[in-house]
Amino acid sequence: MSTYPSIFNDVIGPVMRGPSSSHCAASLRIARLCRDLMEGNIKDILIEFDPNGSLATTHKSQGSDMGLFGGFLGWEAFDERLPESDKHMVTAGINVTIHITDIGNSHPNLYKITLSNNKETRKLTAISTGGGMIEVTAIDDNPVSMAGDYFETLIYCEKPAAIVPFLEASVIYDEIAVHQGAVSFIAIKSQAFLDAALYKELQQMEGVLFIKQLNPVLPVMARKNLQVPFITCQEMLEYNKDKNKTSLGAGG
Repeated sequence: MSTYPSIFNDVIGPVMRGPSSSHCAASLRIARLCRDLMEGNIKDILIEFDPNGSLATTHKSQGSDMGLFGGFLGWEAFDERLPESDKHMVTAGINVTIHITDIGNSHPNLYKITLSNNKETRKLTAISTGGGMIEVTAIDDNPVSMAGDYFETLIYCEKPAAIVPFLEASVIYDEIAVHQGAVSFIAIKSQAFLDAALYKELQQMEGVLFIKQLNPVLPVMARKNLQVPFITCQEMLEYNKDKNKTSLGAGG
């Protein structure tokens, strides 16, 4: 699917407290997805930063820790409690360990996060791409691409190929992708989560282990087959030929 810049997501940027959108707001959004992956039940967290990346020396001063902790707690990027999020993590009984270690510095703003509770351990790898924008690049060691602009349903199962035809016939979706590895799941990008009856039916299907639902974290969602009239100045001028449209002033 084509991805176009969004005036709200990419240009205006997040409503947040400082100091850095690419550190604080982005890390909070990453952590919100982590929280959903664990269904809000988090006991222990390991956060790994690469010594050759930017986060190894700036994760505290530029607000990455603050953003992560707020996201793990389910807060918004403008929450007034963020400066004391570390204390709230202690109160919530969530243990956090931060390691600076070689994790393969494929991107300067790389987050590798391992989350666990009494019944499961999940992994999520993500990058901050600037201005509060993010990309989740792996879940449970399976490569993915998630920007936080869809409702994401992850169906963990033993035989994904047997379930995909049922999903394609039953679900309103923008994209369905199979991610196979030591732990396999089907990822559904859509404009809403599955309805309750279909969710229950899937849970009862042979080979389905469990289902995770990740809420969108961007203010404006993406959608399939999105069309825009122009994305560059030159395309804007071409679009305006013979239309005699004029620009609006600051007060327009």
